[in-house]
Amino acid sequence: MKAAAVPLVLVPALGAVQGGFQPDAWVWSGALAAWAAAVAPVASGEPGLVRTGWRWLAAVTGVLVWTALSASWSARPAQSILEARRAVLYAAVVLALLLLARRGSTRLLVLATYTGSAGLALYALFRYLLSARHRDPFELHTLNQPLGYANALGILAALAILLAIGIASTERGAVSVTAAATVPPLVLALTLTSSNGSWLALGAGLAASAVLLPRPQRFLAALAVTAVPAAALAGVGRYSRFGADVPTARLGGAALVGAALGGTLVAAVAALASRGVRDEHAPRLRRTVVAVVVVLALGAAAAVGRAASTEPRATYWRVAWHDYTAHPLLGSGAGTFAHAWARSGHVAARGGALDAHSLYLETLAELGPVGLLLVLAFVVAPLRRVVRDRRAPYVAAAAGAYVAFVIHAGLDWDWEMPAVVVAGLGCGAGLLAARPARAAALPRVPRAVVVTAALVLAGCAIAGARSHTVPSADAASGRASAAGPPTLPARHRGALAQTVVVRAGRYLP
Repeated sequence: MKAAAVPLVLVPALGAVQGGFQPDAWVWSGALAAWAAAVAPVASGEPGLVRTGWRWLAAVTGVLVWTALSASWSARPAQSILEARRAVLYAAVVLALLLLARRGSTRLLVLATYTGSAGLALYALFRYLLSARHRDPFELHTLNQPLGYANALGILAALAILLAIGIASTERGAVSVTAAATVPPLVLALTLTSSNGSWLALGAGLAASAVLLPRPQRFLAALAVTAVPAAALAGVGRYSRFGADVPTARLGGAALVGAALGGTLVAAVAALASRGVRDEHAPRLRRTVVAVVVVLALGAAAAVGRAASTEPRATYWRVAWHDYTAHPLLGSGAGTFAHAWARSGHVAARGGALDAHSLYLETLAELGPVGLLLVLAFVVAPLRRVVRDRRAPYVAAAAGAYVAFVIHAGLDWDWEMPAVVVAGLGCGAGLLAARPARAAALPRVPRAVVVTAALVLAGCAIAGARSHTVPSADAASGRASAAGPPTLPARHRGALAQTVVVRAGRYLP
C-alpha cells in the first residue's frame, strides 16, 4: 500500500502545478520521493523489489549520471544541470517505488495509478466544460489545463482508459463497475485534447493488453460495455467542436457534461448487467480477441498517421538528427536542443522550440549513443519478463498502459512533464511487482548503501531550490530572457514552456 501512495499522490499533485514542468516542482516532489525511499529500509528490513528491479534502478542511475556529466561538454552547461535535476526526481521515484512495493502489489499500483490519472483527467474535463470558454494563444480551445499542454493531458487520459479497462476485466463488484463507468468520460476528455499521438498510444496499449490478457472473455465484456457509450461521447465531442479553434461551439459545456454523465450511467448499467460473464481460457477465443483488437489498433494507428500533420515535428526531428551528426560521439549536452533550434534558421517560420518532441531522438542528439542506450535500458527494463508474468492479475493492464507511455514518449515531450512520467513509472513498477522475489531482509551494508543513496537524492533535490535556471529557449540560446517570450505561431506547442508560469496564475484555482 505504501508504494501505491507514490503515483496516487504525485500524479495529481504534479498535474496541478502545470504537470511539474517548472523546476520548483522537482524540489518538493523529488525530496518527498527520496525521503520515502530513505525511511523504507530503516522502518522495515524488507528489500521490496530492489532485487528484481535492480536493472531498472541501475539504468535510471546511469541516465542521471550521464546527464550530469554532459555538462562538462555541453554547449549550455546550466541547461544540462537543469536536466540532471529533473532526472534526480525520476531516480528518486524509481527508488521509492522499488523499496516501498512488495511482491504481489501489482493490483494496488494499478489501482493507485488509475485513480491518480483518471482523477486528474476527469477533474480537468469537468472544470473545462463548466468554465467560460476562451482561446489560449498556444493551445487554442483544446482541453489542456491544469497541465498546460493538451498532449500531456491526452496521454494521461489514454493511460487511465487502458487501466480502467484492465480493472473492469479483472475486478468484480463495485470496483469493476466504477472503472467501466469512467471510460466514456475519459474518452471524451481524450477527444477534446485533439491529441492524435495519444490516440495512437491508446491503440498500441490495447493491442499489447490483448496479446497478454489471460481472460479473453472478460476483456471482451469490458470492451463491449464501454465501447458504445465511449464511441458515442467521442462523436458528440467531435461534433460539438468545443475543443476546436472556432468562435462558437455547436454544443455548450453544460450539454457535454450531461452527455458525459449519461455515458457514465450507460457504462455502469452495462457493467452491472455483464457481471455474470464467466472466465474463459479457450485458445480459439483468445486468438480471436487478439486478432480483432490488434487489427483495430493498427487501423486506428494508420488513420491517425494519415490525419496527423507531420509538421512541425518533422522539422524538429530533422534538426535533432543534424545536431547528432554534428556531435556523433557524446552529443551536444543535455538540454541543448533549444540552442540547436535557434541556430537552425527555422525560428522565423516556426517560432522557438525547447524540445525535439521525441525522448529517444532528443536523447541521441544531446547525450549521444551512450545516453540513448541508457534511456532505452531504462524504459525496457520493466518489460523484460512481461510475457512470462502475463498470467498474474493486472499484468496485461499495466503492460498496455506502460507500452502506451513508452510509445508516446517517442512522439512528444513527455519526459519534461513529470506528472506523465510518474504515471508511467507506476505502471512499470506494477509489472516488476508481479515477478517472484526473495523475501530475505537486506543485509546491513546494502541497506546502508540504499539509505545513503536516497539521502543523497533528497539533498540534490533540495539543493536545486537555490538554482535560478529555468527551462527557457532564451536561456538555452544565450539571449537575455528579460524581454519575455517571442511571438510564436499559434498551435506551436514546443514553446508553451515560456508562458507556463504566467498561465498557471490565470488558470489554476
